[in-house]
Amino acid sequence: TETTEGTVYTVTGQDWDTITAGLGEADQERVVVNMGPQHPSTHGVLRLILELEGETVTECRLGIGYLHTGIEKNCEYRTWTQGVTFVTRMDYLAPLFNEYAYVSAVEKLLGIEEQIPERVNVIRVMLMELNRISSHLVCLATGGMELGALTAMTFGFREREMILDIFEMVTGLRMNHAYFRPGGLAQDLPPGAVDAIRDLLKLMPKRLADTENLLVGNK
Repeated sequence: TETTEGTVYTVTGQDWDTITAGLGEADQERVVVNMGPQHPSTHGVLRLILELEGETVTECRLGIGYLHTGIEKNCEYRTWTQGVTFVTRMDYLAPLFNEYAYVSAVEKLLGIEEQIPERVNVIRVMLMELNRISSHLVCLATGGMELGALTAMTFGFREREMILDIFEMVTGLRMNHAYFRPGGLAQDLPPGAVDAIRDLLKLMPKRLADTENLLVGNK
């Protein structure tokens, strides 16, 4: 529309018109807020359509599925090995688990599960266990931050950094490793990796125990 101040653009999108038209008449003024998928608290994984009366949320509609980023379709046009570089990005906190799910499925399709060397399986499990700890540390650390416990946030990420250092030594990357491959691994453990992991296993329990004692003592 044309106004004295210039052109005014009315911006809508997808099903927004349908949603607002379906609100109908209400005794009180209601506001519809489109929260996400690009919102700091949703991390790009979902869309929340909120209906508000003042500061009270009276209705919430969910739109999920924003995280797939076309990975399944992309993998249709890639080799078995190239597919690993896609699936490792499905969960940036636990990429090795997605890699294992993918490569184990490929190995089952090819009928080579029994041909995987024992050393490969041991390394896979070891790295996934370390990845599990690092992922849980992020959950606990950020959960503490949300509650105002910044010490939990600081210590949680401090311990996670030690695990990411191990990942960087073994795979060359701190995240999105593409280290697991159908039939094996990208490469064997580098020199010094076993000693570094052993040192981590000695230090990590003590660090976590000290952190727990500090947090409990500060309640």
